[in-house]
Order: sequence, then structure tokens, then C-alpha cells
Amino acid sequence: MMKVRFWGTRGSIATPGPSTMRYGGNTSCVELRSDDQIIIFDAGTGIRELGNHLLQEFKSRPLTLHIFISHTHWDHIQGFPFFFPAYESLNNVILYGPPGRDKSLERILQIQMDSDYFPVELGDMSPHIEVCEVRDTVKVGNLTIEHFYLNHPAMCLAYRVTDGRRTVVYATDNEPYTGTLHPVGGKKLKATDFPTYLDEKFVEFLSQADLYIGEAQYTQAEYEEKRGWGHSPLESTVQFAVQANVKRLALSHHDPLHDDTFLDRMIQDAKKLIAFYGGKVECLGAHEGMEIVIP
Repeated sequence: MMKVRFWGTRGSIATPGPSTMRYGGNTSCVELRSDDQIIIFDAGTGIRELGNHLLQEFKSRPLTLHIFISHTHWDHIQGFPFFFPAYESLNNVILYGPPGRDKSLERILQIQMDSDYFPVELGDMSPHIEVCEVRDTVKVGNLTIEHFYLNHPAMCLAYRVTDGRRTVVYATDNEPYTGTLHPVGGKKLKATDFPTYLDEKFVEFLSQADLYIGEAQYTQAEYEEKRGWGHSPLESTVQFAVQANVKRLALSHHDPLHDDTFLDRMIQDAKKLIAFYGGKVECLGAHEGMEIVIP
């Protein structure tokens, strides 16, 4: 069994307030449990409450936590200094993420906790923190974690987690390559063919997933004004899900300008689009506290 819980579903910046109470205002953080393994996707502000929950649940028992960072924009790492399990010397915390363009992943995390910005440095946390740059497939117990480079202004990864029977894909902050192209390595093709090829490879990466956690940052009209910012319009995320024949799509990484009422409409629009495309994908609007069980 896999159990997924959302601790932060907002993109860009935390948006607390009465108009975002149902979907939540904390930035990206998703927990996945399988057997005795705990996988965490991203360390936005939602990871603070996850940390508090883990300490209450496990008390003084040692933990091994695997945190997979998609990329190092603030809304995906800013909560880590407030993740209290990482201060406990009994715990092992392994952070994974993409290599930076001109700085290592570890150096970027250190800079965030420089004394100019935060009173505690990364080196003052648990001595059992390890930072790993993802270059190959990762094994965590019975889980296999593969990665795919997304189209975003920063080096950004999607993760596909499988135990051999069940599969979850976490892939936010992804602009369709056919919308605009950020630099990424790959097969040599004519420039006009390359974006389509990469979008097709992304669909292969998603293929047959039990759960695809994708983004719904923009409507199509909003996207036309923000093309090149590294985010998807709702239509593209839905198309990817239908083409990949995923079982469930959880829309997340909500724009800070979208209140609960607006998001209700977006989720309904997504369901209509799935029907229009002839898909059989179950569509959910991810909100803080939502749990999804994959038996």
C-alpha cells in the first residue's frame, strides 16, 4: 500500500487567509509512505507542519527521511529550516535534488540558511544530514525513484516512485516544451522537432501512473500573459494525464492569486476537459490534509 498526504499545495508564495482555507496556503510539500519508508517531495512551508506531526507520531524513535527536492526556488525549499526532525541527532535526513547550474545543491541550501537570512546554519542541524545530487535512479527500500527534467527556469526534476505494483509521479513546475523551451540535454533533433519530442517523453514518464501530482498554476488566458515562466496551463496538465492514461490526477501548485472559489471552478473545468478529450482520469483538487491511498 502507498499513502500520499498533502501538506502544502500552493505555488510561488505562501498565501494564508480566509479565502484560501479549504485548499490551503502553504507551499509545496507532499508525503508518501510505503511500508516503513517515508518519502517527502519538496520542502516548501508545508514541511514545517509535517515535521511537527512526525515528532508527535514517532516521539523519540529515530527516523530516516528521504526528501526529494524538485528544484531550489523558494517555494520548494523555504520550509526546510523549520523542519524540526532535521535538528534531532537521532534522525537521518537525506536530501535529493538536481545539481545547480553554477552551485551545488548543498551550497544552495547553505546559502538559504546564511546568517544574513536565518539564525541557524545548515551545519548546525543534525550531523546526520546528507545532500545527494540526483543523476541516476535512486533505491529507497522497496521503492525505485526515477527522474525526468522538466521545463522550468531552474534545473527542475519530476519524480516517479514505484514499488513494482503501484506508481506515483510528482511533477509540478512544468511548462510544456511546445510552449517555450528552456535549455535541457537530450537527443539531437531539429529545433522544430525537439519540444514535441520532450513532451512525448514526459507522457512516457507519466504512463499508467496510479497517481499523477501535477500543477494547475494558470488558466489558458493567464498562461498567454506568463508564457516562459515555467508553469503549465490547466489544459496542458489535463492533456498529459489523458495521453498517459493515468488513473488519478491531483491538481496542485495552486497560484497565489487563486482563492478557494476560483480553484473550485478550475477543478470542474479540468473534469470537463477530461471528458472532452475522452479520458477516464479521476481528477482531484489537492488541498492541505488530503490523503490518497493506493491499495
